Amino acid sequence: MSSTAVAGPRENSALWIRDKRFDLLFLTLSGVLVFLPYVSYGFLKKVGVSEGTSSLIVGLSVTVLVGGPHMYSTYLRTAFEPRFRKRWGILAYLPLVVIPTLVILGSLYAFVLLLTGFFLWASLHVTHQAQFISETYRMRTGRRVQTIDRWLDGAVILGALYLMAMYKFVEDRFALGDAVLLFPNFLKHRAVAVVFTAGYAIFFLFYVGRTLREIKRGDGSWPRLLFMTITVAMAFVVPVFDNLDMSFQGFNTWHSLQYLALTWFMLGREADTGRIGSGLSRALAGKENTKKFYFSMIGATFSAGVIYLILWKGLGFPQDKSYYVVVLSFLLVHYFYDHILFRDFEPLQPIGGRERIAA
Repeated sequence: MSSTAVAGPRENSALWIRDKRFDLLFLTLSGVLVFLPYVSYGFLKKVGVSEGTSSLIVGLSVTVLVGGPHMYSTYLRTAFEPRFRKRWGILAYLPLVVIPTLVILGSLYAFVLLLTGFFLWASLHVTHQAQFISETYRMRTGRRVQTIDRWLDGAVILGALYLMAMYKFVEDRFALGDAVLLFPNFLKHRAVAVVFTAGYAIFFLFYVGRTLREIKRGDGSWPRLLFMTITVAMAFVVPVFDNLDMSFQGFNTWHSLQYLALTWFMLGREADTGRIGSGLSRALAGKENTKKFYFSMIGATFSAGVIYLILWKGLGFPQDKSYYVVVLSFLLVHYFYDHILFRDFEPLQPIGGRERIAA
């Protein structure tokens, strides 16, 4: 897509994706949830729960309540949706075979490489979702959205996420669990992190200046500015903490809640316009089916948990590898599908509105 054009001026109420309450509650101010897993982990340790058990309790809670449900909700708009399968053909089917195969091979023969690839892809996925939200807000202003706009939004978020992480990478301190993620040896010098910091600082000042010019021209909107400010701030803060498992669980909590809310909203929109071809998706779409939608996704999460237990207890696979085989098989397919879904803004447009997507 080279640009996205939106016709006509916008009233203040039209600047929001759904409405002010929904956007602030689920997309923006819910950023405070980033700190919840870390605080909960610290509290559990303080009252005498062991470090390993505390981590397990927090991780399972995030997975069951939002992490798993957000991941499995993707399939309602992709693998289970006839329109998606027809439109994308082999791209709808191929990841369902190729990605689980690569995950299994990686867990058996290159576990650290698998985790490193997972983190890199996860950071791109989180960034793409935030950029998708930001671009939707840009469209709401009634102005033209250029390719450079989406690239700059993505770069400022991704750069913030790696700013403090880079210092840990060069010092071999960036670990998920007991696994230190891979980083090229020739780049393991503090000067690399310092140069990255200086480069990002220059870019960030450019981005701020460009944003101020947008506001002066009347192209900005405070819903987008608030969302981007909180997103960049949280992306910067998350890698600062020592326990990266817990800090990234916080980012995952916020990201997953955003995704669930957007999927619920888009399924409702597509149901209202008769664009859902899947009977399952129709049965879970719409405001009147909110509880059914959410608890069905929790059910899917527990079903995956059963597969994990079969691999671990039934077939005798190592516990950590059994976990990652199940989770990453579904999660990385979810990432793949979302890089397609995050290019389609139509489900977020007001029904009967004048918006158009320029391919």
